Amino acid sequence: MFQRLLAAPDRQPDTVDAPVSAPLDAAVYHDPAWFQSERAQLFRRLPLCLGHADQLREPGATLARDIAGIPLLAIRDAKGEIGVFINACRHRGARLLATENTVCRLSSLTCRYHGWTYDLSGALTALPRRDAFPDLDRATRGLRRLPATIRHGLIWVVLDPAREAPPAMAAYLGDVDNDLAAIGMAGHRFFRQNAAIRAANWKLIMDAFVEVYHVKRLHADTIGPFFADARAVTDHLGPHQRLLVARDNLAELSALPPSEWSPQHHATMVHLIFPNTIIVYHPDYISHLGMFPTAANETLFVHTMLIPEDPADEKAQKHWERSFDLIDRQVFHAEDLHICEEIQRGFAAGTDETFLLGGLEQNVRKFHETIAETLLAALTVQPVSHPA
Repeated sequence: MFQRLLAAPDRQPDTVDAPVSAPLDAAVYHDPAWFQSERAQLFRRLPLCLGHADQLREPGATLARDIAGIPLLAIRDAKGEIGVFINACRHRGARLLATENTVCRLSSLTCRYHGWTYDLSGALTALPRRDAFPDLDRATRGLRRLPATIRHGLIWVVLDPAREAPPAMAAYLGDVDNDLAAIGMAGHRFFRQNAAIRAANWKLIMDAFVEVYHVKRLHADTIGPFFADARAVTDHLGPHQRLLVARDNLAELSALPPSEWSPQHHATMVHLIFPNTIIVYHPDYISHLGMFPTAANETLFVHTMLIPEDPADEKAQKHWERSFDLIDRQVFHAEDLHICEEIQRGFAAGTDETFLLGGLEQNVRKFHETIAETLLAALTVQPVSHPA
Protein backbone atom coordinates (compact mmCIF):
# COMPACT_ATOMS: atom_id res chain seq x y z
CA MET A 1 0.00 0.00 0.00
CA PHE A 2 2.92 2.38 0.61
CA GLN A 3 3.92 2.30 -3.06
CA ARG A 4 0.40 3.33 -4.02
CA LEU A 5 0.30 5.97 -1.29
CA LEU A 6 3.55 7.52 -2.55
CA ALA A 7 2.25 7.48 -6.10
CA ALA A 8 -1.15 8.91 -5.21
CA PRO A 9 -1.58 12.61 -5.98
CA ASP A 10 -3.42 14.80 -3.50
CA ARG A 11 -7.21 14.65 -3.75
CA GLN A 12 -7.26 11.36 -5.60
CA PRO A 13 -10.51 9.44 -5.17
CA ASP A 14 -10.16 6.52 -2.76
CA THR A 15 -11.46 4.22 -5.48
CA VAL A 16 -10.14 5.02 -8.94
CA ASP A 17 -13.09 3.65 -10.89
CA ALA A 18 -15.68 5.30 -8.66
CA PRO A 19 -17.74 8.26 -9.87
CA VAL A 20 -16.38 11.66 -8.91
CA SER A 21 -19.52 12.36 -6.93
CA ALA A 22 -22.61 10.37 -6.04
CA PRO A 23 -25.80 10.99 -4.03
CA LEU A 24 -26.57 9.20 -0.77
CA ASP A 25 -30.15 9.04 0.50
CA ALA A 26 -30.20 10.80 3.88
CA ALA A 27 -33.06 8.54 5.01
CA VAL A 28 -30.58 5.75 5.75
CA TYR A 29 -29.54 7.76 8.84
CA HIS A 30 -32.98 8.29 10.34
CA ASP A 31 -35.67 6.13 8.73
CA PRO A 32 -37.12 3.75 11.38
CA ALA A 33 -37.86 0.96 8.87
CA TRP A 34 -34.31 1.07 7.50
CA PHE A 35 -32.98 0.92 11.06
CA GLN A 36 -35.12 -2.11 11.90
CA SER A 37 -33.81 -3.91 8.81
CA GLU A 38 -30.22 -3.16 9.82
CA ARG A 39 -30.75 -4.42 13.33
CA ALA A 40 -32.38 -7.63 12.13
CA GLN A 41 -30.11 -8.44 9.18
CA LEU A 42 -26.76 -6.98 10.24
CA PHE A 43 -26.62 -6.88 14.01
CA ARG A 44 -28.48 -10.12 14.72
CA ARG A 45 -26.98 -12.24 11.93
CA LEU A 46 -23.36 -11.18 11.40
CA PRO A 47 -20.38 -11.61 13.75
CA LEU A 48 -19.93 -8.61 16.04
CA CYS A 49 -16.81 -7.76 18.03
CA LEU A 50 -17.46 -7.10 21.72
CA GLY A 51 -13.89 -6.02 22.44
CA HIS A 52 -10.59 -7.50 23.57
CA ALA A 53 -10.52 -10.59 25.76
CA ASP A 54 -7.88 -8.97 27.99
CA GLN A 55 -10.62 -6.75 29.40
CA LEU A 56 -11.87 -9.92 31.10
CA ARG A 57 -8.44 -10.87 32.35
CA GLU A 58 -9.23 -12.86 35.52
CA PRO A 59 -11.72 -15.69 36.20
CA GLY A 60 -15.00 -14.19 37.32
CA ALA A 61 -14.56 -11.00 35.27
CA THR A 62 -18.01 -10.15 33.89
CA LEU A 63 -19.23 -7.43 31.55
CA ALA A 64 -22.89 -6.59 30.91
CA ARG A 65 -23.76 -4.69 27.75
CA ASP A 66 -26.87 -4.18 25.60
CA ILE A 67 -26.22 -4.84 21.91
CA ALA A 68 -28.93 -4.21 19.31
CA GLY A 69 -31.63 -4.55 21.93
CA ILE A 70 -30.26 -7.76 23.43
CA PRO A 71 -28.80 -7.72 26.96
CA LEU A 72 -25.52 -9.65 27.05
CA LEU A 73 -23.12 -11.01 29.62
CA ALA A 74 -19.51 -11.78 28.70
CA ILE A 75 -17.94 -13.92 31.43
CA ARG A 76 -14.53 -15.51 31.96
CA ASP A 77 -15.26 -18.72 33.87
CA ALA A 78 -13.20 -20.61 36.45
CA LYS A 79 -11.39 -22.52 33.67
CA GLY A 80 -10.37 -19.29 31.93
CA GLU A 81 -12.81 -19.65 29.03
CA ILE A 82 -14.95 -16.71 27.91
CA GLY A 83 -18.64 -17.28 27.26
CA VAL A 84 -21.31 -14.86 26.06
CA PHE A 85 -24.84 -15.26 27.43
CA ILE A 86 -28.16 -13.46 27.35
CA ASN A 87 -28.40 -11.40 30.52
CA ALA A 88 -31.73 -12.80 31.63
CA CYS A 89 -32.73 -15.28 34.32
CA ARG A 90 -34.28 -18.45 32.89
CA HIS A 91 -37.12 -18.28 35.41
CA ARG A 92 -38.91 -14.98 34.68
CA GLY A 93 -36.41 -13.11 32.52
CA ALA A 94 -35.08 -10.55 34.99
CA ARG A 95 -31.61 -9.19 34.32
CA LEU A 96 -28.94 -10.87 36.38
CA LEU A 97 -26.51 -7.97 36.24
CA ALA A 98 -27.96 -4.48 35.99
CA THR A 99 -24.70 -2.50 35.91
CA GLU A 100 -23.67 -2.10 32.27
CA ASN A 101 -20.38 -1.30 30.53
CA THR A 102 -18.22 -1.81 33.61
CA VAL A 103 -16.31 -5.03 34.35
CA CYS A 104 -17.00 -6.55 37.75
CA ARG A 105 -15.67 -9.67 39.49
CA LEU A 106 -18.21 -12.33 40.45
CA SER A 107 -18.15 -15.88 41.73
CA SER A 108 -21.74 -16.54 40.63
CA LEU A 109 -24.84 -14.70 39.40
CA THR A 110 -28.01 -14.55 41.46
CA CYS A 111 -31.29 -13.13 40.22
CA ARG A 112 -32.55 -10.47 42.63
CA TYR A 113 -36.19 -11.27 41.75
CA HIS A 114 -36.47 -14.87 43.02
CA GLY A 115 -32.89 -15.81 43.86
CA TRP A 116 -32.09 -18.30 41.10
CA THR A 117 -28.30 -18.73 40.97
CA TYR A 118 -25.97 -19.55 38.05
CA ASP A 119 -22.27 -20.35 38.00
CA LEU A 120 -19.75 -18.66 35.71
CA SER A 121 -20.32 -21.25 32.98
CA GLY A 122 -24.02 -20.35 32.90
CA ALA A 123 -25.30 -23.49 34.66
CA LEU A 124 -28.25 -23.19 37.04
CA THR A 125 -26.85 -24.26 40.41
CA ALA A 126 -29.49 -23.35 42.98
CA LEU A 127 -32.97 -21.92 43.48
CA PRO A 128 -35.05 -21.23 46.59
CA ARG A 129 -37.97 -23.55 47.34
CA ARG A 130 -36.87 -26.23 44.92
CA ASP A 131 -40.03 -28.13 45.92
CA ALA A 132 -42.14 -25.55 44.03
CA PHE A 133 -40.66 -26.87 40.74
CA PRO A 134 -40.98 -30.66 40.97
CA ASP A 135 -40.55 -31.17 37.22
CA LEU A 136 -37.60 -28.80 36.75
CA ASP A 137 -34.56 -30.16 34.93
CA ARG A 138 -31.81 -27.78 35.93
CA ALA A 139 -29.65 -28.86 33.00
CA THR A 140 -32.18 -27.31 30.60
CA ARG A 141 -32.42 -24.01 32.48
CA GLY A 142 -28.91 -22.69 32.25
CA LEU A 143 -28.32 -19.25 30.80
CA ARG A 144 -28.90 -18.93 27.07
CA ARG A 145 -25.47 -19.10 25.48
CA LEU A 146 -24.74 -17.20 22.30
CA PRO A 147 -22.34 -18.56 19.65
CA ALA A 148 -19.02 -16.85 20.33
CA THR A 149 -15.32 -17.34 19.77
CA ILE A 150 -12.00 -15.64 20.47
CA ARG A 151 -9.77 -14.79 17.52
CA HIS A 152 -6.75 -12.48 17.61
CA GLY A 153 -7.63 -11.76 21.21
CA LEU A 154 -11.01 -10.32 20.22
CA ILE A 155 -14.41 -11.59 21.36
CA TRP A 156 -16.72 -12.28 18.42
CA VAL A 157 -20.39 -13.15 18.88
CA VAL A 158 -23.52 -13.72 16.79
CA LEU A 159 -26.72 -12.54 18.46
CA ASP A 160 -28.70 -15.64 17.57
CA PRO A 161 -29.23 -18.15 20.41
CA ALA A 162 -30.71 -20.65 17.94
CA ARG A 163 -27.37 -20.89 16.16
CA GLU A 164 -25.07 -23.46 17.73
CA ALA A 165 -21.77 -23.20 15.86
CA PRO A 166 -19.46 -20.30 16.73
CA PRO A 167 -18.72 -17.88 13.89
CA ALA A 168 -15.94 -18.97 11.53
CA MET A 169 -13.94 -15.80 11.91
CA ALA A 170 -10.95 -16.63 9.72
CA ALA A 171 -13.26 -17.07 6.75
CA TYR A 172 -15.37 -14.03 7.64
CA LEU A 173 -12.37 -11.72 8.10
CA GLY A 174 -10.61 -12.89 4.93
CA ASP A 175 -7.47 -10.84 4.30
CA VAL A 176 -8.08 -8.83 7.47
CA ASP A 177 -7.38 -12.03 9.39
CA ASN A 178 -3.77 -12.00 8.18
CA ASP A 179 -3.43 -8.32 9.10
CA LEU A 180 -4.59 -8.87 12.68
CA ALA A 181 -2.18 -11.77 13.05
CA ALA A 182 0.74 -9.74 11.70
CA ILE A 183 -0.06 -6.82 14.00
CA GLY A 184 -0.12 -9.13 17.01
CA MET A 185 -3.55 -8.03 18.15
CA ALA A 186 -3.89 -11.00 20.50
CA GLY A 187 -0.83 -9.92 22.49
CA HIS A 188 -2.04 -6.39 23.19
CA ARG A 189 -3.29 -5.43 26.64
CA PHE A 190 -6.46 -3.65 27.64
CA PHE A 191 -5.79 -0.18 29.11
CA ARG A 192 -8.93 1.98 29.13
CA GLN A 193 -12.46 1.96 27.76
CA ASN A 194 -15.14 4.60 27.42
CA ALA A 195 -18.67 3.50 26.53
CA ALA A 196 -21.12 6.34 25.93
CA ILE A 197 -24.49 6.86 24.28
CA ARG A 198 -24.33 9.54 21.59
CA ALA A 199 -27.29 11.02 19.72
CA ALA A 200 -26.23 10.02 16.21
CA ASN A 201 -26.92 7.20 13.79
CA TRP A 202 -24.24 4.51 13.96
CA LYS A 203 -23.37 4.90 10.27
CA LEU A 204 -22.61 8.60 10.61
CA ILE A 205 -19.90 7.62 13.10
CA MET A 206 -18.59 4.82 10.89
CA ASP A 207 -18.44 7.25 7.95
CA ALA A 208 -16.14 9.57 9.88
CA PHE A 209 -13.45 6.92 10.17
CA VAL A 210 -13.26 5.85 6.53
CA GLU A 211 -12.80 9.21 4.81
CA VAL A 212 -9.87 11.62 5.11
CA TYR A 213 -11.47 14.73 3.62
CA HIS A 214 -12.34 16.10 7.08
CA VAL A 215 -9.10 15.42 8.97
CA LYS A 216 -7.23 18.69 8.31
CA ARG A 217 -10.38 20.73 8.91
CA LEU A 218 -12.43 19.17 11.72
CA HIS A 219 -9.28 18.17 13.62
CA ALA A 220 -7.29 21.34 12.83
CA ASP A 221 -6.50 21.98 16.52
CA THR A 222 -5.78 18.39 17.55
CA ILE A 223 -4.47 15.68 15.21
CA GLY A 224 -4.92 17.44 11.87
CA PRO A 225 -1.39 18.93 11.73
CA PHE A 226 0.12 15.42 11.87
CA PHE A 227 -1.52 14.33 8.59
CA ALA A 228 -1.16 15.15 4.91
CA ASP A 229 -4.27 16.70 3.41
CA ALA A 230 -6.65 14.03 2.13
CA ARG A 231 -4.02 11.54 0.99
CA ALA A 232 -4.90 7.88 1.46
CA VAL A 233 -5.28 4.57 -0.34
CA THR A 234 -7.82 1.84 0.32
CA ASP A 235 -8.21 -1.90 -0.20
CA HIS A 236 -11.77 -3.22 -0.31
CA LEU A 237 -11.55 -6.72 1.18
CA GLY A 238 -14.95 -8.29 0.68
CA PRO A 239 -17.30 -6.33 2.96
CA HIS A 240 -14.33 -4.93 4.93
CA GLN A 241 -11.95 -2.05 4.20
CA ARG A 242 -8.27 -1.35 4.88
CA LEU A 243 -7.05 2.25 4.67
CA LEU A 244 -3.56 3.69 4.79
CA VAL A 245 -3.66 7.41 5.58
CA ALA A 246 -0.55 9.53 4.95
CA ARG A 247 0.99 11.42 7.84
CA ASP A 248 2.76 14.75 7.39
CA ASN A 249 6.20 13.10 7.20
CA LEU A 250 5.38 10.86 4.22
CA ALA A 251 8.03 12.62 2.11
CA GLU A 252 10.74 11.08 4.32
CA LEU A 253 10.15 7.74 2.63
CA SER A 254 11.94 8.82 -0.52
CA ALA A 255 15.22 8.80 1.44
CA LEU A 256 14.55 5.54 3.27
CA PRO A 257 14.72 1.91 2.12
CA PRO A 258 11.33 0.12 2.10
CA SER A 259 12.42 -1.93 5.13
CA GLU A 260 12.21 1.28 7.19
CA TRP A 261 8.79 2.39 5.98
CA SER A 262 6.44 2.27 8.97
CA PRO A 263 2.65 2.06 8.80
CA GLN A 264 2.61 3.54 12.32
CA HIS A 265 5.02 6.47 11.91
CA HIS A 266 4.67 7.46 8.24
CA ALA A 267 0.97 6.69 7.97
CA THR A 268 -2.01 5.52 9.99
CA MET A 269 -3.71 2.27 9.09
CA VAL A 270 -7.41 1.80 9.67
CA HIS A 271 -9.55 -1.34 9.39
CA LEU A 272 -13.30 -1.28 8.90
CA ILE A 273 -14.59 -4.73 9.87
CA PHE A 274 -18.16 -4.99 8.66
CA PRO A 275 -20.61 -4.08 9.93
CA ASN A 276 -19.67 -1.91 12.94
CA THR A 277 -16.03 -2.20 13.99
CA ILE A 278 -13.25 0.31 13.35
CA ILE A 279 -9.63 -0.31 14.37
CA VAL A 280 -7.19 2.61 14.24
CA TYR A 281 -3.46 1.90 14.55
CA HIS A 282 -1.81 4.92 16.15
CA PRO A 283 2.00 5.23 16.39
CA ASP A 284 2.22 3.38 19.72
CA TYR A 285 -1.25 2.06 20.59
CA ILE A 286 -4.52 0.86 19.05
CA SER A 287 -8.03 2.29 19.25
CA HIS A 288 -10.73 -0.36 18.91
CA LEU A 289 -14.15 1.18 18.22
CA GLY A 290 -17.56 -0.47 18.29
CA MET A 291 -20.71 1.31 17.09
CA PHE A 292 -23.80 -0.37 18.57
CA PRO A 293 -27.10 1.27 17.57
CA THR A 294 -29.76 1.68 20.24
CA ALA A 295 -32.15 3.58 17.94
CA ALA A 296 -32.09 5.12 14.48
CA ASN A 297 -30.77 8.34 16.02
CA GLU A 298 -28.71 6.94 18.91
CA THR A 299 -25.57 4.82 19.25
CA LEU A 300 -23.57 3.20 22.01
CA PHE A 301 -20.01 4.22 21.11
CA VAL A 302 -17.38 2.00 22.73
CA HIS A 303 -13.73 3.05 22.50
CA THR A 304 -11.11 0.67 23.85
CA MET A 305 -7.43 1.58 24.08
CA LEU A 306 -5.07 -1.36 23.58
CA ILE A 307 -1.36 -1.02 24.37
CA PRO A 308 1.61 -3.30 23.59
CA GLU A 309 2.26 -4.21 27.24
CA ASP A 310 1.10 -3.28 30.72
CA PRO A 311 2.56 0.01 32.01
CA ALA A 312 5.91 -0.71 33.66
CA ASP A 313 5.86 2.30 36.00
CA GLU A 314 4.01 5.49 36.92
CA LYS A 315 5.61 7.43 34.04
CA ALA A 316 4.28 4.91 31.50
CA GLN A 317 0.87 4.93 33.20
CA LYS A 318 0.62 8.71 32.89
CA HIS A 319 1.76 8.59 29.26
CA TRP A 320 -1.05 6.21 28.32
CA GLU A 321 -3.58 8.20 30.34
CA ARG A 322 -2.66 11.40 28.46
CA SER A 323 -2.86 9.55 25.15
CA PHE A 324 -6.28 8.16 25.96
CA ASP A 325 -7.58 11.55 27.07
CA LEU A 326 -6.36 13.22 23.85
CA ILE A 327 -7.83 10.73 21.42
CA ASP A 328 -11.00 9.83 23.32
CA ARG A 329 -12.14 13.10 24.87
CA GLN A 330 -10.55 15.77 22.67
CA VAL A 331 -10.73 14.07 19.25
CA PHE A 332 -13.41 11.36 19.15
CA HIS A 333 -16.01 12.86 21.49
CA ALA A 334 -15.41 16.60 21.17
CA GLU A 335 -14.92 16.55 17.39
CA ASP A 336 -16.05 13.41 15.51
CA LEU A 337 -19.05 12.52 17.66
CA HIS A 338 -20.05 16.11 18.26
CA ILE A 339 -20.26 16.84 14.53
CA CYS A 340 -22.22 13.61 13.97
CA GLU A 341 -24.77 14.72 16.55
CA GLU A 342 -25.08 18.09 14.82
CA ILE A 343 -25.76 16.31 11.52
CA GLN A 344 -28.35 14.07 13.17
CA ARG A 345 -30.22 17.08 14.59
CA GLY A 346 -30.35 18.53 11.10
CA PHE A 347 -32.47 15.63 9.86
CA ALA A 348 -35.41 16.85 11.95
CA ALA A 349 -35.28 20.12 10.01
CA GLY A 350 -35.30 18.28 6.69
CA THR A 351 -32.10 19.99 5.54
CA ASP A 352 -31.50 17.66 2.59
CA GLU A 353 -33.03 14.51 1.17
CA THR A 354 -29.68 13.42 -0.22
CA PHE A 355 -26.02 13.98 0.56
CA LEU A 356 -23.38 14.44 -2.10
CA LEU A 357 -20.34 12.18 -1.70
CA GLY A 358 -17.25 13.49 -3.48
CA GLY A 359 -14.15 11.77 -4.75
CA LEU A 360 -12.57 11.69 -1.27
CA GLU A 361 -15.62 9.97 0.24
CA GLN A 362 -15.82 6.87 -1.92
CA ASN A 363 -15.14 4.59 1.04
CA VAL A 364 -18.33 5.96 2.58
CA ARG A 365 -20.17 5.15 -0.64
CA LYS A 366 -18.73 1.63 -0.66
CA PHE A 367 -19.70 1.08 2.97
CA HIS A 368 -23.31 2.07 2.32
CA GLU A 369 -23.45 -0.03 -0.84
CA THR A 370 -22.28 -3.04 1.18
CA ILE A 371 -25.04 -2.45 3.72
CA ALA A 372 -27.68 -2.15 0.99
CA GLU A 373 -26.43 -5.28 -0.77
CA THR A 374 -26.45 -7.25 2.50
CA LEU A 375 -29.98 -6.17 3.33
CA LEU A 376 -31.19 -6.97 -0.19
CA ALA A 377 -29.57 -10.40 -0.09
CA ALA A 378 -31.29 -11.17 3.20
CA LEU A 379 -34.67 -10.19 1.74
CA THR A 380 -34.26 -12.35 -1.35
CA VAL A 381 -33.22 -15.52 0.47
CA GLN A 382 -36.01 -18.02 -0.04
CA PRO A 383 -36.98 -20.35 2.81
CA VAL A 384 -36.04 -23.99 2.34
CA SER A 385 -39.07 -26.22 1.84
CA HIS A 386 -39.15 -29.62 3.46
CA PRO A 387 -41.28 -32.57 2.38
CA ALA A 388 -44.20 -33.37 4.58
